[in-house]
Amino acid sequence: MENIEIVKKFYDETVDYEWERLERHKVEFELTKRYLNRYIKPGDKVLDLGGGPGRYSLYLAELGCAVTLADL
Repeated sequence: MENIEIVKKFYDETVDYEWERLERHKVEFELTKRYLNRYIKPGDKVLDLGGGPGRYSLYLAELGCAVTLADL
C-alpha cells in the first residue's frame, strides 16, 4: 500500500474521532472561533485546506461565508 493510501485509510477510519475531538477540546474550538471571527466576516470566501470533517467550515458557513473545504 502506498503511503498516501495509508494516510487516507487512517483518516477514513477516524473521521468520527476527529469530529468529536473539538467536543473534548472545547477551549481550542472557542479560541479558534474567536480568531476566525476577528478576521473572517459574513460574505467572505474561505478555502479550508485540510479541514478534516469540517467543523470549522460548518461554523463559517453558518456565519454566512462561502466555504470550500478540501482534504484527502
